[in-house]
Amino acid sequence: MSKLKLSSREIGSVRVFDLEGDATQEDLQAVAWKIQKNIRRHRLQRIILNIQKMPCLDLLGVRKLLAACLRPQRSVIYGASSSIKLLFENTYMPRNVHICDSEVQVAEDLGPFLLEKEKTKEFPRVQVNGEDLPPGIQMERRRSKRMHVALPLHLKISLKNGDIVESRAIATNISEGGLFAKYLDLDASRRMEELEGITGLEAEVLIHPSGNFQEEYRLKGFVRRKELDKKQLGIAIEFIS
Repeated sequence: MSKLKLSSREIGSVRVFDLEGDATQEDLQAVAWKIQKNIRRHRLQRIILNIQKMPCLDLLGVRKLLAACLRPQRSVIYGASSSIKLLFENTYMPRNVHICDSEVQVAEDLGPFLLEKEKTKEFPRVQVNGEDLPPGIQMERRRSKRMHVALPLHLKISLKNGDIVESRAIATNISEGGLFAKYLDLDASRRMEELEGITGLEAEVLIHPSGNFQEEYRLKGFVRRKELDKKQLGIAIEFIS
């Protein structure tokens, strides 16, 4: 594998740092310094450190990465292999740093902070007699209104040759007409980016239970578009009434 590389992107209002390649102690020190510098410059309060493309890491390297995650109020380590995860678990973990194995855990851990900062874009709840209405009724009450959310979902796209491409993503906004999701997993992102001619293909969306939708929710739709913004891949799904 190539030399360790660092890149960044955003999901909602959270900065994602992707680390890819083999790591020497010198490389890790330089990467940790760059992450800390970025955090200070932009005053980042929530970050995701994606290490799914790092094949190995020793205890000293783990400590260097943890040191880079101390400044934000909340930091998430995503994509750690079982051996690397064991190293994290066997060392001191600061209270503001959590290990997440899936998009479901990331959305639960950072959910409200994945949203835009403006109050007008927060997820609005509809209540009757102090109780939340079911998700379907809430969406019906907000006809044509787009809600900024952090929903973990499982997406199935039916290709023209009959194959089905499955992926996991995080929806960052949703309305009665559709949703827009972004990919955290680099493998899933690259698979989707390489797929050509998917606009108009049928899609099935499974929304996992979360703080916004307490129940599992299944929706039918089709792919409206793919969108690549500064290395961050997103996909728009339009629902079928």
